[in-house]
Amino acid sequence: MREVLRKPRGRPFKPGNPGRPPGSRNRVTQMLEQLAEGQAEQIFQKVFKRALAGDGPCQKMLMDRIWPPRKGQTVNVAMPPIKTSQDLIPAIASVWEGIREGHLTPEEAGVLSIVIDRSIQAIEHDITKRIEALEKARVARDETKDPTSG
Repeated sequence: MREVLRKPRGRPFKPGNPGRPPGSRNRVTQMLEQLAEGQAEQIFQKVFKRALAGDGPCQKMLMDRIWPPRKGQTVNVAMPPIKTSQDLIPAIASVWEGIREGHLTPEEAGVLSIVIDRSIQAIEHDITKRIEALEKARVARDETKDPTSG
């Protein structure tokens, strides 16, 4: 039986090699940039004329560069302020209402749910701090309390 020898994947680098320096570009990218550098204005004019003539792909390319699609947008939902734990249920209900009425997409509702979750965590943190302060005060009160009067 013969054992198959495998070559290591990629070039074998020494351990601790940092790899490609940050900001360095691929050789093909550099060559393309050099080719287009002197003719960028002419290429743009050609694409622009074709877009004005009704060429759909050219129009899309220009619009994607001039006016790119938004990654996120503002959400218009009437959500009550979350100040206490009692405010959480109405806030969650407003998100569900927004989905039901079609004002919110499921993705937008997911983002709002994260905001509500962070509010819950902040309220829990505040409650935990208050409980710790009350327990310390009780311990201090019990230590100062006269053991004979009790």
